[in-house]
Amino acid sequence: MKNTMMLIMLMLLAVSASAEKYEEDWSSLRRHSVPEWLDGMKFGIYCHWGPQTIQLVEKQKGNEISRPEAFEMWRGEKFDAAAWVDLFEKAGAQFAGPVAWHGSGILNWDSDFSDWTMAKRGPKIDMVGELVSELRKRNMKVLMSFHNNRSIWGQVSPENKLVLDPAGEKEEPLYAANEGRRDEQLLEGWFARMKEAIDKYAPDMVWVDTSYGGTVGAELQNRSIQGRHLPGKDNAIRTIPEPWQQKHLAYYFNQAAADGREVEFIYKSFDIPPGIGMRDIENGSLIGLQYDPWMADINMAHHLEWGTPWFYNPNNPMKSANHLVDLLVDLASKNGRMLLSVPPMADGSFSADQVKQLTDLGNWLKLNGEAVYDTVPWSYFGEGPTEETSPGHHQHGTWDGKDENIPHWGAEDIRFTQKNKILYAIVLGWPGEKLKIRTLGHAGKIYPGEFQSLELLGCEETLEWTQSPEALTVRFPKEKPCDFAYVLKIERK
Repeated sequence: MKNTMMLIMLMLLAVSASAEKYEEDWSSLRRHSVPEWLDGMKFGIYCHWGPQTIQLVEKQKGNEISRPEAFEMWRGEKFDAAAWVDLFEKAGAQFAGPVAWHGSGILNWDSDFSDWTMAKRGPKIDMVGELVSELRKRNMKVLMSFHNNRSIWGQVSPENKLVLDPAGEKEEPLYAANEGRRDEQLLEGWFARMKEAIDKYAPDMVWVDTSYGGTVGAELQNRSIQGRHLPGKDNAIRTIPEPWQQKHLAYYFNQAAADGREVEFIYKSFDIPPGIGMRDIENGSLIGLQYDPWMADINMAHHLEWGTPWFYNPNNPMKSANHLVDLLVDLASKNGRMLLSVPPMADGSFSADQVKQLTDLGNWLKLNGEAVYDTVPWSYFGEGPTEETSPGHHQHGTWDGKDENIPHWGAEDIRFTQKNKILYAIVLGWPGEKLKIRTLGHAGKIYPGEFQSLELLGCEETLEWTQSPEALTVRFPKEKPCDFAYVLKIERK
């Protein structure tokens, strides 16, 4: 009898496992949902570090060098994975990770498929392996990003080895042997590398840049807006074919399910159908409260000089902690989260300005983080005069190297988040003696008597407040509890 029951249980488990298996089609893949743990995660950090930094340094000396030459010159002698993660934690990041593959055939992990890795050439550092190991020690969720918009740099042999052409940067066979589209040999090499990253490092979050679908270019050229195809100069989109996208996603989701892990896939625009992963906006934001969770990857550096903007450039100063706090709060209030790109210098260390701004950001989160971490949006994301004027990719650093579309929030701008019975009103500038919040008057969403108590985080003084149909009025203390963004914690019945 016991053996029969055991057999039945095993059969039921097998049926259950079979039912949960993701197939290589969009209908099956839409069963995937945003992990519960990710809902409360609002702030992460990742790092662009590569031979591009060396090329920029040499260019500023008047020397033009190729990517392979820069790669061989790259040493990264001050790289220290523990020091990197120390800084991530000091900044208050909840998740973090490496840029694993960026814009060439060079891989930032110790790959079995290529000798063109930073573990075997150049700095001879397994940056991905060391960083992922250190993040796991701290129980931080691991993000890996893949920006291989040229897919494979050089030709891929049948054994998936990289064969570098003499010039070192030739893009063939991107559009070879398949009527101008990527050929199967290249796609096999792409999938082998993406699969290896999943197998070796089991990332909690995989984020792909434009290589996966390539619709960002069409968006920026006004050929593809919100999933609608519009007339343009041509139909060309550099994309991984949908069957290969489906193969990659099914493998990632199934491997995680087999390990009992929840994972997330993050992508640009409409590169895959909605409902399968989380949307990302590159160095920009969106207008208004969003129904679905989303992310913005934000460059910590200003885009004053284009060049290689995501890599360290001393001519591009860092954004202030004040601005980063305001942006983080604005994103969180709209159901978003911020992935901040912090580019190390060529030697693998961080600049003094980066350390200062990230430390100041982290100090703000130590005091006020409860209004950001593990919160959910309210019915209103905020009030005040300042909002995004040009939503979408690159609007916080445009292709012509200007930051003119970045909002500058002030004391009249208030953002809302909530957690259980607590409503947070975050004021993005010091209001002075008195603050009126129109959204919280009891003629609107809030009924009379709903608020039980109110306090200003970091302030021991009891605040005077009154509520009328028109507004909630709060008398602020004379002393500021912190340097920027002030959090009112309101307990509701």
